[in-house]
Formats: sequence, structure tokens, C-alpha cells
Amino acid sequence: MARIPTTELEQLKTNISVTRLIEAAGIVLKKSGKDQLGLCPFHADGEPSLIVTPAKNLWHCFSCQIGGGPIDWVMKLRGVSFRHAVELLKSDSSLAASPAGESPVKRSIVRSLPPPVVFDADDQDLLNQTVDYYHQTLLNSPEALAYLKQRGLDHPDLISRFKLGYANRSLGLRLPAKQNQTGEQIRSRLQKIGLYRESGHEHLNGSLIIPVLDASGKVLSTC
Repeated sequence: MARIPTTELEQLKTNISVTRLIEAAGIVLKKSGKDQLGLCPFHADGEPSLIVTPAKNLWHCFSCQIGGGPIDWVMKLRGVSFRHAVELLKSDSSLAASPAGESPVKRSIVRSLPPPVVFDADDQDLLNQTVDYYHQTLLNSPEALAYLKQRGLDHPDLISRFKLGYANRSLGLRLPAKQNQTGEQIRSRLQKIGLYRESGHEHLNGSLIIPVLDASGKVLSTC
């Protein structure tokens, strides 16, 4: 599994407002000294036991004995993995903390990620769409671009012409759950064209993707 760069994690922990995340979930917070109090959504809370400390960008529930920062909140609220929570937060720049004194906009900001492929596409289109997704993932990954630079492969024309990509395990996070019929079917099709293993994991996880293209730019395979 590709490791999430520490700098990215620190930016999320610093720039994503816990207060805004919690209020966006419909929880009313009231100021109490330097902290904020609200009803915890994770248990039957009659008295406010959810404590938010804006100065440290942390939350804690004294009844549940759980807490943490923005990533921990999304993991608990959505019931997703650490990596999935990171991808959800990275996908929406509006999650950044509001300037001091600005009222947060209440909206459903923690949402599902849109799928990167069309489920009823034929095998060739499915392969092309997945390679395009890996290509965009590489372009948005400082870690992957730094890897290419170290090897003298960072020329934009080269990356674009050969559709170089990066598989960082995020593809599976963008698909319906494998327990869902649609999720199972799309994973079976990805396995058929060589992008998924029988175990349910991406075949090229954590790898630089170099697609084999024909003269027209159609993807024949990946390596």
C-alpha cells in the first residue's frame, strides 16, 4: 500500500476545521470558555458531552471516550477507513477552515467520492477510463511526481504522451462497496481486464503505471 505523505496528513489536520465538519453534520455547538459543546451523535446523549477545542482543532466525547482531529471525525461519522477518510477530505477544497469571524456554511461536505469509471462501459472503455484515472492521480500526487523527477522522467510531454499513471489504492474507494451488487460486478470486470486481483485489491497497487498504447492511443494493457 502506498504510504500517504506525512506533509499531506499534517496539512489536513491543520487546514480542515473540526468545528466546521461537526456543524456540517447538523450538530449545534455552543461556546463554553475556550471550548465548544454539543450533543455527541455516537451515543444517546442527553447532556452535551462532545467537546471541541478550536485552538487545537480537536474533538472529544467524554462518554464514548473517543476523539481526535478531522480525519478521526470522518472515520467515525462515516464508518470508513483512515485512507478513505483522507481521500474524502482531500477531494473537497471547501473543507478548508473559514477565516476568523466568518460563519461556516452548513452543507453536506463529507460526501461519497464519484466513481472514476462508467459501470456499463465496454471492456476497452473501462480500461481507458481506469488508465485516465491513474494518470490524473499521478498528476495530483507530489509523491509520484517527485519519484519521476528522481529518475529524469518528469517532462510534461513524456508524462502526457505515454499517459503515465499512479495506482495508490484510491480506485477501490471510488467504487460502490463490494458487498453491493454493482460494486461486485465492476470489480469482477476490472479483474477480467487485469486491473484487479481475486483478493479484491488493485493489481498494480502502489505502482507507477505505464500503459501500452497502440498507434491511435488506445490502451492495450498496463504494466
